[in-house]
Amino acid sequence: MIDINNMSSKTLIKEQYKNTDNLKLRKSLHEKYSVNKIGFQKWMFDQYPFHPKSKVLELGSGRGELWNYYTESDILQNYEMDITLSDFSVGMTDYLQNSELGKKMTIKLIDIVDIPFEEDTFDLIIANSMLYHVKDIDLALSEVKRVLKKDGLFYCSTFGINGMTQYLYHALDELNIPYSHESNISFTLQNGAALLKKQFDKVERRDYEDALAIDKVEDYIDYIYSMASLQGLERSKYNILLNYFQSKKVDGILHIPKEYGMFVAGKE
Repeated sequence: MIDINNMSSKTLIKEQYKNTDNLKLRKSLHEKYSVNKIGFQKWMFDQYPFHPKSKVLELGSGRGELWNYYTESDILQNYEMDITLSDFSVGMTDYLQNSELGKKMTIKLIDIVDIPFEEDTFDLIIANSMLYHVKDIDLALSEVKRVLKKDGLFYCSTFGINGMTQYLYHALDELNIPYSHESNISFTLQNGAALLKKQFDKVERRDYEDALAIDKVEDYIDYIYSMASLQGLERSKYNILLNYFQSKKVDGILHIPKEYGMFVAGKE
């Protein structure tokens, strides 16, 4: 049985993110087929309240592509901010250390449930599309709160259960491909506010409107096989999935809903 919801297994996630291949594949699908051409990363970056001399921490930085918008901005670079990028995957931190970002920013190996900084250190903390991987979400958020300054802000993006995930659930049900229906996803747009309010006094949700319009279904199948939660999916199912999604095209396009957004949280 495929445990599609087993997104909090550290062993599984570390295996998936030991290098940048799967992450790059998934990102390319969104870049190629998203209806909203602003781009989720650019939209997120534009939300952040950067200030001169700010201390910034990103948790789960991956390949650090978000920061291309920073390095391309002369104004922001003149802010002389102290920026730390981090990930709990050695493969990712090695990649960052050897990239151009490693020359300009601090790179650290960090697990969000044990952040190695003193209390009230950061003005801005960012965690993009990674909290749903965290098993002990309450501990993780308490750590973020601990190292966030009193007037600091925490920006965390995630997905909703009514987007791509639910669309895939429906397809697997129709195809009688078994998977675990017991949800183990720790942080979504639906439950994120309640979880954040346990630690933070101010919580705001912001939604990003988007969808996928795919003409080459093979790209979507490759995306499915790259997902950490679907590593039990047999390659023999490839043609079954391909034929199914080909049949769902309308005027040559496969339409897939997306539900993405972010929360902004802060102390009193």
